[in-house]
Amino acid sequence: MTVPTEGLIRTSKTAHPRHYLLAPSEPTPNGRLHLGHIAGPFLRLDMLSRFLRMRGDLPLIITGSDVYEPYMTFKAVAEGRSEAEIAAEYDALIAEDLSAVDIGVDQFINPCEDPWRKVFEEEVDACVRRLRHRGAVVEQRERVPYSRSAARYIVGPWLTGGCPDCGSRVSSYFCETCGGHFRPENLLEPQGPDGAGPLEWREISSLFLRVAEPEPLRRRMAEMRVPPRFQEAVERFLAREGGTVRLSAPQQWGVALEGGVPGVPRTLFSYAGIFMFARLMGAVHGEMSGTGVNAFDPGSGVTTVTSFGIDNVIPTMVCIVGTALRHGDMKGYDRVLVNDFYQLEGEKFSTSRGHVIWSADIARAPRISADAVRYFLAGTRLEEGPESMEPRSFVEVNNTRLAGRLTSLVRAASAVSADVLPEPMGQDRLARLEELLRRQETALDGLVIATADAVAAFDLWWRETPGEWGSASQAYWWLKGVAVLAFPIMPRLGRRLWESLGGTGEPRLAAFLEPTRPRASGGPGGFEPITLGDLVSVLPVSSRHVPA
Repeated sequence: MTVPTEGLIRTSKTAHPRHYLLAPSEPTPNGRLHLGHIAGPFLRLDMLSRFLRMRGDLPLIITGSDVYEPYMTFKAVAEGRSEAEIAAEYDALIAEDLSAVDIGVDQFINPCEDPWRKVFEEEVDACVRRLRHRGAVVEQRERVPYSRSAARYIVGPWLTGGCPDCGSRVSSYFCETCGGHFRPENLLEPQGPDGAGPLEWREISSLFLRVAEPEPLRRRMAEMRVPPRFQEAVERFLAREGGTVRLSAPQQWGVALEGGVPGVPRTLFSYAGIFMFARLMGAVHGEMSGTGVNAFDPGSGVTTVTSFGIDNVIPTMVCIVGTALRHGDMKGYDRVLVNDFYQLEGEKFSTSRGHVIWSADIARAPRISADAVRYFLAGTRLEEGPESMEPRSFVEVNNTRLAGRLTSLVRAASAVSADVLPEPMGQDRLARLEELLRRQETALDGLVIATADAVAAFDLWWRETPGEWGSASQAYWWLKGVAVLAFPIMPRLGRRLWESLGGTGEPRLAAFLEPTRPRASGGPGGFEPITLGDLVSVLPVSSRHVPA
């Protein structure tokens, strides 16, 4: 069999490295990260980043706090603390949750803290001035509920009602069921919180952005393969809002915008603010990567990718992509990756009622491997629809695939190949590995990320083993293939195998064909069998697997 000349291993030494900015959606720092957060934006971009590095490219993951989200004030009022204090506490806990499952972040930006606050405010000012000059900033009158007893406008999380698009019960400005966004006056049967008293509807003047015309935005969404149901949600939103999206909100916490009147605060609306935050991330990428240009500048040569859940479709597609088309000097994201919600035992993860599994808790539980958690989560197809974390399924996958056959195969191959310098890899096996690496590349480095397809390519390789190893070289190259195919999914296993085979650092395709002598001791380790009892300490009391 002839090895394809375009194979990733063969070309990795000569390929010109490409720059990537990978931007998972910014978490609101009013709570920790649970598996629902990890399974979507964070895991898929971490897997892409690891694959790109292994291929020889130069990705950077940059994100930060959605610190000016209205829920920050909601929590601050409830706890009697400042928003900044709460953000600092949960930024640290978010970092722990990401680290526990080996999600790498190259820069995490909190725009309300130095050194980022001044830079972000300057970006906001520059963007608003440019968009105003281009006729994209407009003042509109709207009706907003006010509570005299609370002395505040009842917007954001204080306001609940029915979604005007699908009728689901909602709070704040968006619907987690259909992805729709709306004004307070659009809510069906709007209600304030207990103690707010009767709502007094006041007419105020707010700033809105007039984003791209429908047809250019429609074409851009089609080019990026945004699922039709989300394209329809965007078009429905723009039709209702007359092609505009909120720029300011009547709340105290945030970046102040000009033109407010006494008694009516006017600050940057957090969903519009993600446009300026994207510009900031692009500038940070230029500094960190050494390109010297904003990643969103036309002709920057940087591939920009963002990943988010269905509740962020409107903010991303309208506030970033649509506004970039209006901005005139910004290329917008090259790829947008939308995922459905990951559930727990068939129900939505819910922080408010404690129906969650915190990322750091499960990854640090005795006998449970962070790699096993990642492998299980990566096997979902959230790009196609919602899926659910089922504890029994996790135990079965860990025990039958990872702690069972994979661990025994890895240990047997390691024993055979230990301390033997291998012969060159056979052409048939190299061709097969190149084929599976191409499958992973297709699954991860495209307009749609299908993490389950990357897992399937890995599974095909490690399952293709003889009954007994015919030679030390045969076992060595199988193990090395396991290392590179596992690395994006299970980085600890991939790196541990790579180093046990004589390599250094993370697996790199450019170094794959260089024979190295495996270490005689300190083997690759493996996965431990677990039971449902091992999960009880991390499951919520709402789980049907927790004893009453």
